[in-house]
Order: sequence, then C-alpha cells, then structure tokens
Amino acid sequence: MKIGYFSCSRKFGGIEKIVVDTLNELVKTNDCLLIVPFGCEFKYKLDKKIEVLEYKSYDKRYNPFLYLEIIKNIKSCDIVHTHGAKATQISYILSKFISFNHIATKHNSRKGKIFNKVKNVISVSKKVSKTITHNSKVIYFGLDYKEQNSQQNSKFTMVAVGRLDPIKGFDNLINELSKLDFDFELNIIGEGNQKSQLNELIKSKNLEGKIKLIGFKDNIPSYLINSNIQLISSLSEGLPITLIEGLLYSPIIISTPVGGIVEVLDKDYLLNIEQFPKKINDIYMNFEKEKKNFYIKHEKIKKSFDKVNYINSLMKYYKGILDEKTS
Repeated sequence: MKIGYFSCSRKFGGIEKIVVDTLNELVKTNDCLLIVPFGCEFKYKLDKKIEVLEYKSYDKRYNPFLYLEIIKNIKSCDIVHTHGAKATQISYILSKFISFNHIATKHNSRKGKIFNKVKNVISVSKKVSKTITHNSKVIYFGLDYKEQNSQQNSKFTMVAVGRLDPIKGFDNLINELSKLDFDFELNIIGEGNQKSQLNELIKSKNLEGKIKLIGFKDNIPSYLINSNIQLISSLSEGLPITLIEGLLYSPIIISTPVGGIVEVLDKDYLLNIEQFPKKINDIYMNFEKEKKNFYIKHEKIKKSFDKVNYINSLMKYYKGILDEKTS
C-alpha cells in the first residue's frame, strides 16, 4: 500500500509529532510519502525510506500552481491522509477533479467546517468526534514507553508543555501559581508568540526564581519523569500529545477539564484553573500517597494509548476504505 500524508505545517508541534511517529511506523510495511511546505523543519525526524515532497507554491485554496505540484503524487497513493484544516480543504477541492481515497484527521474541537464535507474522518477523541456532523472514527494516538534517567530534585518541580499561545492558558497558570506559599520550580516547555508577555507576567509576580520558559525541547519525557506534577491549563484541546506522554512518564497530571482530556483523566485530577493551587498544595504535602493514587486510577486507561494498538487500528481503517472502494 502507498500511503500519502499531507500537512501544511513547517513547524514541529503535537500534530506534527503524530504525523512523524505514525509515518515512521507505517513505512516498515508500506510505501510512504509526506507532502509538506518547502523548508519543513521536521523532515529530518523522518525515516529515510519516506519520500518527502516539499511544495514551493503558496498553499492557498485555489492556487493552481500548488495543485500542479502535488496532483501527480496524490494520484499515485492508495490513501491520502490529511492533518489540519488547510491541507484537508486543499485535498477536498482536489478530489472534485481527480479520484483518490481521502482521509482527514480532526485534532481539536474548534469548528473546522471542512471536516463535515469529507466522508472519511478520524477524530482524536470522542469529544472531537461530536463536533462533526456525520460519523467519524475515533482512534487514540499511541506511544512507546522508553526508559528515562530519573533524578532526585531538591525542589518540588512541575512542568507544563505547549506552544506559548493564549489557548494554552499559561497566563492563568502563572497567576494561580503565584498563590502558592512553598518553594517550587515550574518549567514551561515550548515556543510561541506569547513568550514576551508571559515573561513580563512572571516578572510582575516576582516569580523569576520559580517559573522558567525553557523553550522547545526534544527530550520532553525526561522532564516529565523528573517532575512531581505535570500541569495542563488549556482553554481548549482535542487530545494533546503531552497528555499521552504524561500518562507514560509523569507521576501525577492535573488538568483543566477540556476536550478529550475528560475521557482520560480521573475526575479528581480535572480542575478549574482556580482550583489548581489547593490541589497542588495537597499533592506537595502528601506526594507519595497522591502518586500512588494517580497510578492506580490510570493504570487501565494507559493501554488505550499503546502504539501497536494505534497502528493496527489505523491500518484496519485504511484497508476498510480500500475494500469498500473495490466492492
């Protein structure tokens, strides 16, 4: 089977990690192609057996030069799988002129009307699935556990991961953590347009010695396993990769009750942002007990995010669409 993935993103984030990790697994038994903009920053993460087409044309909806660049490659694929609304919309328009098996993944709960027009849609969570007007297939992403070096921190350490954007709620998180009356360290991993604003907020709260914006990191599992708590303060989510990584590596996760996160975390760890300080203080005072409780309550759900199960479900879905086409 030849499987083509199409993304209009140059930057590497949660969605792009799904694209890269999935293709690196699929290429073990299939021919794989990735279509991305010229200058894609994450192509070096791909297995060398994966063909990469970097288009140079502007990825506007009705750019004929873009269509000419990618149409031949799309026609050669048994499956064309798009990630993100822009790539999905471009492929949907192309499907009006040439025939191919198009699948789109919806990664968040925002509107994205184009997904209502595409017949075959995968949703990353049940919550996301409810934002689509027709039936979609829910497939949870899966990861492999990899051993990490664990180190004892002298300070109570927390970590938050995500792009520095208002949707991630880091400003709210900083405001709430300023209410804690014990010594702690919070590392916020990520880059984004809100960086200078968040730095100013940290300074205004006199938290420079406690909260650090440490930028993009490749070794996120190492930070998770060496922290006491992982914090997710998002205003909106689909099913973030950082949550799945947290289930594998973080001793404890607490999160705002958004998106598919509510399908995964026990209710005791789903809190409005204003409730974070009390919960964090309780964990600080009874860490070993809280760590054990979190493990017991989430041991079973971890199996839903196994990489082998994920790839098997994906391939079964692909083959079902091909069988339907030929029957």
